[in-house]
Amino acid sequence: QRGSMAGTQHTKEYRDLMRALTGLRNERGISQKELSVLLKKPPSYVAKVELCERRLDIIEFCIWINALNFDPIEFLRTHLPGMPNGIPKSSSSAKGPPTPST
Repeated sequence: QRGSMAGTQHTKEYRDLMRALTGLRNERGISQKELSVLLKKPPSYVAKVELCERRLDIIEFCIWINALNFDPIEFLRTHLPGMPNGIPKSSSSAKGPPTPST
């Protein structure tokens, strides 16, 4: 099954957000290749993010959404209206927090 291994590390909320991000790109009439040029990344980067094979951090998300000429805050308000009170568990087994270095 495509994307099944890497995609399992993401929460339902994250996968839903990536579907919405892909939908926005499609609504804007921008191909993955065109977005990759705007992001100065290879097309495989866009494909992997949209398939949840690669996770976006908050800075990457803001750059991505700005490339689509959309406000990151508005996007999150629209697509995450029912934010959970706590951090949801991912579909795979969770690892403990990193040990602080001394």
